[in-house]
Amino acid sequence: MSNSSSALNGLPIWVKAVATVGIPSVIALYLLLSVTGAIPSALSSEHSELRKDQQEQQVQRQREHNEQTKAQQEQAQLLRLICANTAQDTATKLECLRR
Repeated sequence: MSNSSSALNGLPIWVKAVATVGIPSVIALYLLLSVTGAIPSALSSEHSELRKDQQEQQVQRQREHNEQTKAQQEQAQLLRLICANTAQDTATKLECLRR
C-alpha cells in the first residue's frame, strides 16, 4: 500500500480518485450526474440558444406579416379610391367604395 500511496503523491485529487475507483466507475458517475442534470450538458445550452433564436425569428416573421397586412389594406383603399375617382356615375362610385 505504501508503494501505491507514494506513486500518487503530488498528483491532483481527481487523479487519485480515478486511480482508486477506476475509470468505468468515473464514467458511470459522470453519466449519472449529466442525466440527472447535476452537470449541465453542452446540448442543453445549445438547445436554449436555438430556442431563443427561434423565438426571435418568430417575432420577426410576425412583424413582417403585420407590415404586409397593413400594406395590403392601404393598397386596397387606394384601389377603391382610384375606382371611385375614375367611375363615370354615382352608382359605380358607390359600388367602388363598398368593396
